[in-house]
Amino acid sequence: MLTNRSPRSTAISFSIFISIALIILSLIGTLSPVENVARIPLTFLQNIFGEISTTINSTSAELAEVRSLRQRNQELEEALAAFQAEVAESREIRNDYERLAALVNYVTFTRDDWQFVAADVIGRDSSPTVRVIHLNKGTRDGVEIGDPVVTDQGLVGRVTQVSATGCEVLLITDQTSAVEVRLQSTRDLGLVRGTLSGDIVLSFVDADAQIIPNDLVLTSGATQRFPPDIIVGQITNPTLSEDRLFREAPMVSFVDFNRLEIVLIITNWEPVDLAVFDEDEP
Repeated sequence: MLTNRSPRSTAISFSIFISIALIILSLIGTLSPVENVARIPLTFLQNIFGEISTTINSTSAELAEVRSLRQRNQELEEALAAFQAEVAESREIRNDYERLAALVNYVTFTRDDWQFVAADVIGRDSSPTVRVIHLNKGTRDGVEIGDPVVTDQGLVGRVTQVSATGCEVLLITDQTSAVEVRLQSTRDLGLVRGTLSGDIVLSFVDADAQIIPNDLVLTSGATQRFPPDIIVGQITNPTLSEDRLFREAPMVSFVDFNRLEIVLIITNWEPVDLAVFDEDEP
C-alpha cells in the first residue's frame, strides 16, 4: 500500500538528487565553464577577506609588539634610574675619597707636631655680608676658640665660637678678618683682609717693598693668631695705596669658600702668651 510522501521529504530527496548530479557532472568536467565563471567573484571575495584578515593579524602583532616594547622600555627606564643612582653614589664616594686623600696627604707632609681634627661643613651664615661656616666638631673633639682651620689648599679661618658638638668659623674672606702675612719671595710683611664682596686683599706692605705678581702669601705668625707658613693665597696685581704710603694687591685664594665640605682644625695650636709683657712695670 502506497502512502503519500510529505513535501519536506520530497524536497530533501530532490536536493540530494541534485547534489549528486552536480557532483557527477563536476567530476566528468561538464560544469567546468560554470565553475570558472562562479569562481571569479568567489576569488575576488576571498582576496578581499584574505587582505582584511592579514591586516587584522598584522595589526594585532604590531599591537602586541608595542605592548612588549612599552614594557621593555619601562624596565629599561627603571634599570637606568637604578644605574644613575649607583653612578651618583659612586661619584660622591670618589669625590669624598679624593678630598680626604688630599687632606691626608696635607697632614702627612705638613708639620708633624700639629694635631688635626677633620670636620664637615654643616651650615653657613645666611647674611650676605657675614662669612661664617659651622662645623660638626666641638670641645668633645678638642676644639677651642682660636683654633686655626685649614684645607690642603690653604688657610680657611679660625674658630670664634664653640660648643660641645659644634663650632663656628670666621672665614678669612669676612670683612672683619685680618691675617698677618709674609710674601714668600721677598719676605716682606703685610696684612690680608676680607672685603664686603668676599674677596681678600693684601695691604699695609712697605711702600719700598717689591711685590711680585703671582707670588705666594703665607701666614707670618705675627701676633700669634695663626701659625706661620700656611698658604693664604696668591698676589694678582700690586699697586700703591691711595695715600701712597703702602703697597697693596688683590689676591686669589686657592680655597673655594663657596664649596667647602670638609676642613681640618688644628687643635693643638698654642699661641705664645705675650700678655705678661704688656703689663705695666711696678
